[in-house]
Amino acid sequence: MTYAIILIAILLFIAAFILVRTVLFARPSSQNNPPFESNIPVIDFDPQVPARHLSTVVRIETISHEDPAKNIAANFLEMHAQLEEMYPLVHRTLTRELIDTYSLLYTWKGKDPELEPVAFMAHQDVVPADSHTLDQWTYPPFSGTIADGYIWGRGTQDIKCQMIAVLEAVEYLLKNKYQPERTVILAFGHDEEVLGTGAVKIVKHLQEKGIHLQAVLDEGGCVYDGIIPGIKGYAATIGVAEKGYLSLRLKVEAKGGHSSTPTRETAIGILCRAIDRLQSHPFPYKVKAVLPMFKGLSPAASPVMQMAFANLWLFNGIVQRQLAADPETAASIHTTIAPTIIHGGVKDNVLPGLAEAVVNFRILPGENIAGVCERVRAVINDERVTFEPVPGTSREPSPVSDTNCTVYSHLAALNEEYFSGAVSAPYVMLGGTDSYHFNEISSQVYRYSPCVMNKADLDGVHGINERLSVDALAIMVKYFYSLIQRWGTKEN
Repeated sequence: MTYAIILIAILLFIAAFILVRTVLFARPSSQNNPPFESNIPVIDFDPQVPARHLSTVVRIETISHEDPAKNIAANFLEMHAQLEEMYPLVHRTLTRELIDTYSLLYTWKGKDPELEPVAFMAHQDVVPADSHTLDQWTYPPFSGTIADGYIWGRGTQDIKCQMIAVLEAVEYLLKNKYQPERTVILAFGHDEEVLGTGAVKIVKHLQEKGIHLQAVLDEGGCVYDGIIPGIKGYAATIGVAEKGYLSLRLKVEAKGGHSSTPTRETAIGILCRAIDRLQSHPFPYKVKAVLPMFKGLSPAASPVMQMAFANLWLFNGIVQRQLAADPETAASIHTTIAPTIIHGGVKDNVLPGLAEAVVNFRILPGENIAGVCERVRAVINDERVTFEPVPGTSREPSPVSDTNCTVYSHLAALNEEYFSGAVSAPYVMLGGTDSYHFNEISSQVYRYSPCVMNKADLDGVHGINERLSVDALAIMVKYFYSLIQRWGTKEN
């Protein structure tokens, strides 16, 4: 009887411990509403105006190709001319510079030159539309058609919408005689889609001027509608870091010869076994990597999700299995391995003397390129397989920006205001952005696009039927109209 009482007491203590941790975990942040008052009139405009402006730039095919020779330089110049026509106050008031030939850098001088500037980013270029899928588009990918409440075409989401929304907001602020206390910088690179040099040279240009930025906002997460399981309402995910990037070229050299008398092991066979070993030994999962995100989302999470993430000491295994079951969530908790290119052989009856493959890794913050290479060497464990980084592709994971600061709190406050009480949460971006380079001149770099996205919307990014609703673009304009004022203050 005594043992039963002790056991019951222990179970009750554990249950109480779990409950207390869950309640504390799910408690909303108290820093989501920094005080702010504006003397500038509330923005008022016809939503069709920014929609037509976005349509105009979507029709201009500013495509970045892997082969630069295929790029059409005149299209970028045409878009620059269109921007100048659409935003006359911006171009009369702000200083515009062309960096790396086609990247745009605007400077809006603040009242106090001693304050560090803030920067708003986007990129002008887009990816091509796959010629084999053109018949599957509702409207041609570069038509910029406005129909059914949407602007259709490549760049409507990625990410000409953000460039247009920022410029619209600045134009309206200028109409209302607003001048920021801090200098405001607009940076629109021209070759983000191919990991190009535009953003790199913008940063170098700012460094040469001795400029350090108070905060940076680029494309990134958005307001998810019904996409994150277990979350009710809107979930605004703000990128505070990006995974690192590494592509390794694996090589195997072996004796060639005639396929009628094959050697016991061929170059292709050795290479394939090496790739199989890599994929059979994935990098360890680290559930704690997404803990800050689920902490932010917890006020809108189901009770089960709240309890699980509040008590990883008990439920880590269950949570890990759930996250690892889906490629999207699995990628958020470990360094990923993806064989993407393989070459070997020249003829069906000739044993190749060389086989090569490229394996791409997206590196979780807290890990690094050296550690990835060390693990690859240990897992393959075959001296016949050599590897080296593909030139120009390697970069470490970015630093993680702070969430316990005023600039982040302004983002969260505006999310509540414009997206029906959306909860905001930090997360690590799986892909890369131009803002990666801005970590050299700012410790507060955020990646966020303030628009609502559902599953159908997200499928269009780099895919078929990319589109953005007219209403979503209008909210983006209003959001940036407010955010520029908030970030532009001395107290920020």
